[in-house]
Amino acid sequence: MNDDLKMFLYMVRHDPAVVVGLALIGAASTLFFHVTLKLSRVGFRSYIVFKPPLVLASNWAIPGEYLKVRRKYGWSPWPVYCLWPCLVAGIVCLVFGLFRL
Repeated sequence: MNDDLKMFLYMVRHDPAVVVGLALIGAASTLFFHVTLKLSRVGFRSYIVFKPPLVLASNWAIPGEYLKVRRKYGWSPWPVYCLWPCLVAGIVCLVFGLFRL
């Protein structure tokens, strides 16, 4: 376990952009699943996120549908507002960090 921690700390010290990019992409994924779970819990529509192909046209509509019904249920709009900036910034940081390796 000590070796794993050393490898992680080495990566953070020498190329933090990759770690930040992966963390931001993970945050965007968490926000997306949070939004999807809230919609499916109220029975709005059952979403199949992992159905091949992974990039379904209906997946792009999920944040918009969340924003349409959020007032009815008293939900905050911030998960959707933070989703896209986290994803874009994460991809930029990841690509920048990988090119610096």
